[in-house]
Amino acid sequence: MKTLKKKRVIDRAAHWSITFGGAAVIFVILALFVFIFLEVFPLLKGTKVLKKSTYSLDEKAVAVGVDEYQEIAYAVYDDGMVDFISLLDDKLIKRHNIKDVNRLAITSVCKDNDLIVMGTDDGRVLAINIDFAVSFENDERIITPEISDEEVVLIDDRGKCIKHITSKNGEAVTVTAVYTEDGRLILKSTEIEENLFGGGAKNETITDITDLVKQPPSDKTTEQIKKIQITSLAIDLFMENLYAGTSHGEVFHINVRNRVNPFLREKVKVSDESVTALGFLLGDVSLVVGDQKGGVNVWMQARDELTSEWSFKKIHTLKSHSAGIVSIASSLRNKGFVTVATDGTIHLNHATSEQTLLNVKSKAMPTSLAFSPKANGILVADSAGNLTHWSISNPHPETTLKTLFGKVWYEGYEKPEYVWQSTGGTDDFEPKFSLLPLIFGTIKGTVYAMILAVPIAILAALYTSQFLNKSLKMVKPVIELMAALPSVILGFLAGLWLAPLMERIFPALVVMPFFMILSIAAAFCLWKCIPKRMQTKYRNGTEVLLLIPFIILAIYGSIHVGDLFESLAFGGDYRQWFLDVMDLPYDQRNAIVVGFAMGFAVIPIIYTISEDAMSNVPGSLISASTALGAVPWQTAVRIVVPAASPAIFSAVMIGFGRAVGETMIVLMATGNTPIMDWNFFNGFRTLAANIAVEIPEAPFGGTLYRVLFLAALILFVTTFIVNTLAELIRQRMRKRFSRL
Repeated sequence: MKTLKKKRVIDRAAHWSITFGGAAVIFVILALFVFIFLEVFPLLKGTKVLKKSTYSLDEKAVAVGVDEYQEIAYAVYDDGMVDFISLLDDKLIKRHNIKDVNRLAITSVCKDNDLIVMGTDDGRVLAINIDFAVSFENDERIITPEISDEEVVLIDDRGKCIKHITSKNGEAVTVTAVYTEDGRLILKSTEIEENLFGGGAKNETITDITDLVKQPPSDKTTEQIKKIQITSLAIDLFMENLYAGTSHGEVFHINVRNRVNPFLREKVKVSDESVTALGFLLGDVSLVVGDQKGGVNVWMQARDELTSEWSFKKIHTLKSHSAGIVSIASSLRNKGFVTVATDGTIHLNHATSEQTLLNVKSKAMPTSLAFSPKANGILVADSAGNLTHWSISNPHPETTLKTLFGKVWYEGYEKPEYVWQSTGGTDDFEPKFSLLPLIFGTIKGTVYAMILAVPIAILAALYTSQFLNKSLKMVKPVIELMAALPSVILGFLAGLWLAPLMERIFPALVVMPFFMILSIAAAFCLWKCIPKRMQTKYRNGTEVLLLIPFIILAIYGSIHVGDLFESLAFGGDYRQWFLDVMDLPYDQRNAIVVGFAMGFAVIPIIYTISEDAMSNVPGSLISASTALGAVPWQTAVRIVVPAASPAIFSAVMIGFGRAVGETMIVLMATGNTPIMDWNFFNGFRTLAANIAVEIPEAPFGGTLYRVLFLAALILFVTTFIVNTLAELIRQRMRKRFSRL
């Protein structure tokens, strides 16, 4: 009785232990899923306004700005006064009067980071630099506004009002372009030539380039030249390209690299309406064009695929306003920008993702606009004297379903493409987060590995279980030991030893299958020629020993014939032949190398499970088959393989999961290039390898950090779905073949 109770206690303890263990496994898997999803979830959140504040100005401001901490704002008035206002308590901190601006009115403004360049009603140009000095006292941040480099220069000797102005300032060069009320386009450049003693000569040139923006009227019978009314100007960071928007919806691209002799490079029709605003995005490669009807488009210089010539092309279209665009302010951190319209609507846009992130509205028509240095605040002054500040949260503006899984036209590219390139060499780099090349690379690596591993593993398992003599069964634990090799060792050997070796003997690999077939046929003929009395001395299942020298001889012969085959078939250089004839460039670390290395890692898993399943097929089935006259290979193919097929299928799926999640072999044995190409001579990058490469450098909580977790989530969900489907299929196959 006591023994029975003891067994019951042990049985119930085992039952609850197993139940707890299974529940714990399920809980851990769900916890991993929840953790990864919570890291990805912020990518789904949109931009939102954290705080809105409104302040009163003395008059209409022509330029506004804010420090990086959004504590102090400044407003420049058309009479040359500058007010610094605390956004924390709405108090006037400081007032400054720009020198030499008595009785002048500011009519146009251009902002270049901290530099503000203003045109006046008498043809003068004012330039001031507004900066915010940050210091700390007793762990308290103190921000002090500073104004420097005040300069007043006469650019138009006729004294006409400057309607539009654009300017860029370099280390020793300043280029300014203005459009006057009498229709003249003037280019002014200032260059300082330094000498050995630290001083330098100041060279100034003023060039009238109005003739470059003239065109004949539609009526060709008259000789009168019709002037184009310029409505906006923009010059790039390199001070080589000047863009002028017109009232006819055109943009003139003027090359001003030669300050004395600029020339018109291109004229493009960008809108059916007047171009009212132009603004460069970060890096000054893409130009935002706003028109009188509220249209917002992004243009850039792109090379044509057919002609290989560079031209001005529209690459992005953003949500339109319902009124004309007044101003454009670009982010200093990404490809985001803010547009304002005459009806007071304000849009926060991102060029790469082509999405409008935020819509807000001012109380009256905006007169000036500023985007905070950290891209987390918008400051707008309107015609009613209001200064409105929006503090915003905008952590991941560059991620949408399109940028993650679709084709995007990036700066410097000829057309929309799938690209993964998370970092660059400059601060104005445009992140490219397309996961399609990584998903493609994962599939490619898995396919090549499975092509090698599946037939070898299953056929080896079939031979070991059904034909190999029991005295040679020691081969199974030897193969299983292959699974104990660390993947980093396999990757190391594949990258540093196998890849160069395969590059040298690739022609031999091409002819090796033929030599293998010939050697096996020769071994078969030799075996048939051996007298029966000698054959009986060998036990069934030991014939494989006879094949070993023939296989070694086939490999040896293939290597020696490889050079001759390369000369005859590939003209002496197979790499150049594949490039010239088939347009397949050869990379030393390619998919073939990964197929061999990763296949070597997957074979033991598939082999072990398959061999166990085939060995456990009931002997009664095999005996019945042979009793009915079937030869051993017929029994193996038609009885053993179908009976063990559910386990074989499970083995293949487990090997598939092993290949999908492989990291170190892919990382070390390929070029690790995220390209979408089935060429087996090219490398690739998988999701797992990309996570290993990128995660150490990804800023915590940043877009790259969360996109990498998205890649992990894709891997997690994919393997879960594949394994679930595999189990369902296995159960159906088990029911079907259990009737045998």
